[in-house]
Amino acid sequence: MNKAIFIAWDATIAKDVPYCSKQEDFVFLPTVFDGFRMVSITDYKVIIIANQSGIARGYFTDETLGNIHEKMRAEITREGGRIDAIYYCPHHPDDKCDCWKPKIGLLEKAAQEWNIALTESYLIGDKFHDMKTANNAGCKAVLIPSSEPELEELRGHNGFKGTIDFTSADFITAARWITRVKASIVIPAYEEENGLQVVLSKIVNMIDNDSEVIVIDDGSQDRTSEVASNFPCRVIKHEVNRGKGEALKTGVNIANSESVIFIDADNTYPAELIPQIIKDLETYDLVICSRIRGKEYIPAFNRIGNFVIRNLIRRIYGFKPKDPLTGLYAIKKEYFDEMGLISNRFGIESEIAIKATRMHLKMLDRPITYNKRIGKPKLNSYKAGAEILSTIFRFLFWKPSSK
Repeated sequence: MNKAIFIAWDATIAKDVPYCSKQEDFVFLPTVFDGFRMVSITDYKVIIIANQSGIARGYFTDETLGNIHEKMRAEITREGGRIDAIYYCPHHPDDKCDCWKPKIGLLEKAAQEWNIALTESYLIGDKFHDMKTANNAGCKAVLIPSSEPELEELRGHNGFKGTIDFTSADFITAARWITRVKASIVIPAYEEENGLQVVLSKIVNMIDNDSEVIVIDDGSQDRTSEVASNFPCRVIKHEVNRGKGEALKTGVNIANSESVIFIDADNTYPAELIPQIIKDLETYDLVICSRIRGKEYIPAFNRIGNFVIRNLIRRIYGFKPKDPLTGLYAIKKEYFDEMGLISNRFGIESEIAIKATRMHLKMLDRPITYNKRIGKPKLNSYKAGAEILSTIFRFLFWKPSSK
């Protein structure tokens, strides 16, 4: 059977406009699109439910409401989310119908039509009658209070006589609690259609359903995006090549987990280590996978450059791991954001290493074997080396902001 996330939309995902009858009056609340993207990559059905007595009262028609629903679906879809169905009660509360919340007629109809197990589902709403609806149906109840007396729940005063499984200040926090994404795996890719196919095949066969894969196609002209779209992952495409650093920042910006793993798309790094790296991040703030074996697959000029850069970063900044330029590493999202990274291309890894050291992050150095790349290399070693050297000296006086 399917599971569902039922959303009572007034003041939960949109501004509370009594008897909203105009498309222009329907406005989504902040963070809602992020929350919808988060729940939309799960196997939950995403279903909107609402009491709409404005129809019975003569304030608007089913057609008018349909126009608002059309706007709702269009904006959510445009932002990368989905709405599977919308159910509403058009009756007056005095009609004593079976679909007016807190009665569960809407949920029962959805359950029948979508083969949904209500006891495995969630209901998100802003009112106690939404929570009572959840309790009556056997769903888990998630409250996003918008007014009194519901706001008392956020203050720790339990005024509701039923069960509230989680109380949240906003929709995205509720979405995070429901989805509980353990890790976000970010793969920057620029014209890597061949290598990406192999890397994604390995990753999707190893990770649990509670982890997500995000591919950032950085302006490729080949089939990179097409290849990625054949796998259960999120694909974001830059219209032009903006650089590896920008690709990583795009990935972190949309990541739904606090644990973020980066891996290159050319199959040079052991993707099979990702489950272990996810566990490592439970203890460490930064995990560096140092290329100890397989150096024969790194061009000689690059090996010399890596040696120079590695020793400069270690001697100037005291960075302990052996490979600050690795393409396989993991970091807690909060620290990535706190770094305020400005490198947009290949200086990103050295900037992270430098700032992580200055921030005194707890690091793990995990030795790995480097593999032969799939596809032709596109790295301009001279240009990348100059950029990385510039990065090393740019942050000589950088200090983390005091909280």
